[in-house]
Amino acid sequence: MRRLLAAVLVVGGCALLAFLLLRPVADSQQTARAQVRLAEQLPGGPAPAAPVGRLAAVPVAGSAGTGEALFTMQVPRFGADWSWVVVQGTGLAQIALGPGHYRGTPLPGARGNVAVAGHRAGHGSPFLEFDTLRPGDDVVLAQRGVRWTYRLTMAPRIIPVDATWVLDPTPDHELTLTTCWPRYGSSRRMYVRGDLTRVDSRRGAGWATTWSATRADSPSPRR
Repeated sequence: MRRLLAAVLVVGGCALLAFLLLRPVADSQQTARAQVRLAEQLPGGPAPAAPVGRLAAVPVAGSAGTGEALFTMQVPRFGADWSWVVVQGTGLAQIALGPGHYRGTPLPGARGNVAVAGHRAGHGSPFLEFDTLRPGDDVVLAQRGVRWTYRLTMAPRIIPVDATWVLDPTPDHELTLTTCWPRYGSSRRMYVRGDLTRVDSRRGAGWATTWSATRADSPSPRR
């Protein structure tokens, strides 16, 4: 009887260990499949329009429903092939699909604090190397033939889990990215922030800069 009980415990322990080891792999595979599906569902149609009546105004991305594909995000610091579809919403169900846009914060191009959250580890680990980000790094958001380039103005900072002030509105065109800290935990949070520096629009087979923070006739983001 004791031998049988010992055998059951060993088998159960092995099964639990296998589950713990294989679960992250399965989660990442599910996220990868979701990303392929979301890439096919990105908003299409004409490019976002700039607000009427403003000189050198910034076009603003269109919205999407919770859990739907919203825009793509590229961070050159993470590698030339690092590209994710960002979904609308930051609930557990949404960020299991990929990085999520905080509902209630502005959309790319809009004046204010555009905010995106992503997993540090698990579900594809989009922000695994978050702590390598540096001031001057670019974060490129794109939707319907428009690219908004935000340039980071700070290195990653660790904050409490309840530091929701990082999502507060700002008067200028800014971007905030958040993730968990430490790399394989979630006892705290980490964030970075950047300013909108350039907007490019597709022109045939290429791209043309249609707005720049350095232009004298453009509203200049805060430094």
